[in-house]
Amino acid sequence: MNAHLFSQVERLAEALLSAADQDDETLFYQLYEQLSSLCELHAGKKSDHPLFLETLADFTEDSVDAVALYQRAFLIADSLKENEYKASIQFSLAQRLAELGEMDQAKDALATSEKFASFTDDDELKGEISALARTLN
Repeated sequence: MNAHLFSQVERLAEALLSAADQDDETLFYQLYEQLSSLCELHAGKKSDHPLFLETLADFTEDSVDAVALYQRAFLIADSLKENEYKASIQFSLAQRLAELGEMDQAKDALATSEKFASFTDDDELKGEISALARTLN
């Protein structure tokens, strides 16, 4: 992903967090739509990246919609052979599936996350995976 696009996503994510912290729903939804538009603008293009959809899913309130976004993001990450993104996406997917009461699917996603995280140096994510595994068992 080029630096400019990464910076755009990062700025939108920071602004979304700020809007949420300030309980500014109007601004939050405006920013969410900007991020959604950015995702769609790059969908299927060479510039497409799992970060777009993973970030959008992170800010999606409806867990069913978020699950669909994480699944799309995972397909992109898989095509790019990005283990860190695959691990992160599957971890977030596991969290959302657990929220929906889909415990078997959540455990499967978490196991997949753990597998891909083992190929990374992200000790923080590995710790979060272990903590979630304890709560799902």
